[in-house]
Amino acid sequence: MDNPKIQLFLLPFAGGNSASFHRLTEHLDPCIETICVEYAGRLSRRKEAYITKYKEFLKDTAAFINVRRKKLPFALLGYSLGSVLVYDLIVNQMLYGEADHCFICSRGDLKDENISQEYRDLSDKEFVQKMKELGGFDEKILENRRFLKIYMEPVRMDYLVWSDYRYIEQGRKIPCNTTVIYSSQDPLSAGAHEWKSLVSAETDFYELGENHFFINQYYKEMAELIHQHLIYR
Repeated sequence: MDNPKIQLFLLPFAGGNSASFHRLTEHLDPCIETICVEYAGRLSRRKEAYITKYKEFLKDTAAFINVRRKKLPFALLGYSLGSVLVYDLIVNQMLYGEADHCFICSRGDLKDENISQEYRDLSDKEFVQKMKELGGFDEKILENRRFLKIYMEPVRMDYLVWSDYRYIEQGRKIPCNTTVIYSSQDPLSAGAHEWKSLVSAETDFYELGENHFFINQYYKEMAELIHQHLIYR
């Protein structure tokens, strides 16, 4: 990559990995160095054990990012579970330096417990149905039970992390400008505008898509929003 001007760390949704943002990163300008956070237990970290406790998961994410930080400005984009991590990483000052911008995707109000935190107690059949309803499930996966089990394992592990999360009132808010991207048809994004109370800088909101996983269809639009806030500002 020639002379990147800013780093953008991408934090996946539950069950996601570094490949989850592939289509998005293909449409980003080369001046943005994209680093996809890889959670323990998948792809390049597949030999590591899954982490299922939120505080340990948060510390592991901070370590992954800090080791890859350069002497460049940086921004964070969290998707669903990744958005929760972004908030805590910043308000607890766990990262090297101050972020220039935050992108919060597909995550509603953090202050109230979300019904999705109870998904960990669902049967396999019920859990798969919930994932289908959120719009992130390829129907072809259902055709192969063995592959379905492999595919769903990290998703269920990360929902254990999400079920372990509890909002804690902080004395500090996100200090940088923040962009909240959400679908009004996504039940997990309910209360998205409450992010304004968690940010002390400018907060803007964008409605996009028809379900929780709008990134699968609207990656070009997301890339343009990122450009607007990181390059064209």
